[in-house]
Amino acid sequence: MSTDASAPVLPGPQAGFEGAYNLLSFDGGGVKGISSMIILKKVMDRVRDIENETAAVEGRPLDTDERRPVDYFDLAAGTSTGGLIALMLFRLHMKCSEVIGQYHDLAKEVFSPRIGPVSLYRLGRLGKHVGDLWIKFKMLTGQSQFSHKPLEKAIDTVVGAFPLDDDDKARKGDAALVKDSQGQMFMCATLADKGESILLRNYDPPFAPLPVSAGAKDLNFNAISIKEAARATSAAPTYLKQVNIQGLNFWDGGLLNNNPIDQVWDNRYDLVAREHQSPHIRCIVSLGTTHPDYDPNKKPPGRFVARFFNTVSKTVAFVTNTEAKHRDFERNMRQRNRRRPDRPTGYFRFNAPTEKEQIDLSDYLKMPKLRDYTEKYLKNPDVDVMIHECAALLAKKH
Repeated sequence: MSTDASAPVLPGPQAGFEGAYNLLSFDGGGVKGISSMIILKKVMDRVRDIENETAAVEGRPLDTDERRPVDYFDLAAGTSTGGLIALMLFRLHMKCSEVIGQYHDLAKEVFSPRIGPVSLYRLGRLGKHVGDLWIKFKMLTGQSQFSHKPLEKAIDTVVGAFPLDDDDKARKGDAALVKDSQGQMFMCATLADKGESILLRNYDPPFAPLPVSAGAKDLNFNAISIKEAARATSAAPTYLKQVNIQGLNFWDGGLLNNNPIDQVWDNRYDLVAREHQSPHIRCIVSLGTTHPDYDPNKKPPGRFVARFFNTVSKTVAFVTNTEAKHRDFERNMRQRNRRRPDRPTGYFRFNAPTEKEQIDLSDYLKMPKLRDYTEKYLKNPDVDVMIHECAALLAKKH
């Protein structure tokens, strides 16, 4: 990012209210990110319904086009799969339906176990069995379960199909992440050797967010490509190989910020010029990637080895726990709104339960079940009320 004294030109707020801004946050979760997109499309469709109801009352023509999130949110961020979603929606200005369509292909390409060019899961039941054994073998031998090459190929395909301009169309995934654009977004990544969060932005903020770790302070954000940023935010240990950018190794952002809601909130200052006070945030939407219900009848493992691995898995689960981060943020937001009743901020968290089923972030064969769980969640009357309240805050007033 630039470090000169001239501040970048900032776009005006997308909200239908002068000086009010909207924020959007996407959790990490691999293939489970499809749930986030189904929920977001439901929100945007409800926004369209509310706007058309107002248009009908005022005698204006209806607009049945699908609403793009980039037209309603001023800053979006995501981790891992959420980072890829933020990239597609805000760097490339895609519609929710377009992202959902691309997401299926992307998940199949990235999370298919392969021997050479052969995708094992596409060989039927035997291929599924061999693929699962191959993944376990790679884990036991310290290898990444999946190759990064299909992800790079998928990124090239998406950027080529939905380019923002001729440069994107020509360079595809090698196009620069930083681009003058209507949509501001960032992806969370982690410096593998430093344990520092790095936010990979598509915009030039009022203050350059330089790393603080020794050896990382010269990182040139403007030279980072879409493909490099996508790999950095997605490089979950054991799943995908870490990526080296300008001599620095990156893991995915889920190690520190699997739910990046705090990063989104802290970076709201990027929305206004450096001499301005804190911007008024009208609405914040946080989207999870599903979670299993608590099972009180689940028995703990009995043997020592089983208990050890159970402890390890629990530790990892705590590190990547997105609901705990949500509860902390919700509590703090309630306190803030009590102190500032004149400038309330609507905070909405959506995260579909999967009953007692644990779904691995790489199991793309479970995507139909993820759809079913999410659709069931959206039929809950309380969730529907939240969807309507959220959409009413986002809908533009003409």
